[in-house]
Amino acid sequence: MALVLCREWLAQGVKPIVVILHAQPADLAPEFDALGIERIMLDIAKAGWSRYALLVFRLFQLSRRFRADAFLSMPLGWHAFMAIGARLGGVGRVVAHVGNYPNTASGRGFAKFRMLVQLGRPFTNRLICCSRYVQQGAIEHFGLSARETAVIYNGVSRNDFALPNAAMSVYSARPWVLGMIARLEKHKDHVTLIGAARILRNRGKNFVVKIVGDGSQRQALQNLIESSGLSDTVILIGMRHDIPEILSGLDLFIFSTTPDEGLGIALVEAMLAGIPVVASDVGACREVLNGGRHGLLVAAGNPDALADGIENCLAAPLAAQARAVHARRDAIAKFSAQAMARAYGEFLGIPSRDETQANEAYPAELPA
Repeated sequence: MALVLCREWLAQGVKPIVVILHAQPADLAPEFDALGIERIMLDIAKAGWSRYALLVFRLFQLSRRFRADAFLSMPLGWHAFMAIGARLGGVGRVVAHVGNYPNTASGRGFAKFRMLVQLGRPFTNRLICCSRYVQQGAIEHFGLSARETAVIYNGVSRNDFALPNAAMSVYSARPWVLGMIARLEKHKDHVTLIGAARILRNRGKNFVVKIVGDGSQRQALQNLIESSGLSDTVILIGMRHDIPEILSGLDLFIFSTTPDEGLGIALVEAMLAGIPVVASDVGACREVLNGGRHGLLVAAGNPDALADGIENCLAAPLAAQARAVHARRDAIAKFSAQAMARAYGEFLGIPSRDETQANEAYPAELPA
């Protein structure tokens, strides 16, 4: 998301500077470098209270050094200390991104997280939620008022996605190709997808599952795949940057996730690619898929329900493709990178491209 915003803002003549908290993962570094964007590596230690003071001090330094006009924080948990540093450094507008539904089940972890959100409130102009589902959770569980939040959907550049392939064929000698693109983390639900794959194989279905992404759960998932006897059926292909090409080779996109899901940008990308979708029936997926009209929703955390949903789509490809056509149209209208950058720009005080051009054509002050 940060990369997409930077691309759009550069086109508007804005100079973004990216501050990175940890050295790893660094998979997007070449793409930021290709854009000529300056990256500041803080590499904050993962333990100890001193990291919070360090964050305040470093953001104060950077804000003064670059004379920053606005600050956008992507990690909400660390946001309070960065916001304090930015404000002390003279930054006029501070905004934070809220990308996940509050994880209230984490007990003490959530209590700490809520305390940090409260600490950052006086220094923050707006918390930007990636969906209405997340906004509702932030208001309810963080004790925020509606005016402290706003909703801006994460956006994708439609130019990255070609027109979708022809409709799925009812008859095919090759295996069906199913895919899921997501970080291999606990707030996703790859375990249920692997369970569904085992059920489908026991039903004699001819398919392969490609799981794209990396993360802390990779080894555990690989162990589960091997212990389930699915090594030749479910493939972890790691982090990839050619997502449009990968999506174009899928017959069906699977998005198995948990109620912690905030939006699911990969889900939006699949919609733009015109790929039929089966997703967990959780708040974010329900919102993105328009209540199931743009993709099939199945009970979350239920391998049997997911297997049934996949089988139903493959057995009725024309109906699945019809949903995908409507989904693509909706994604183009609601989830564009340009709209996202423009909306964030309004909260950050960044003039839109049209406003910038107008100011150049009609300067506020004439030269002497």
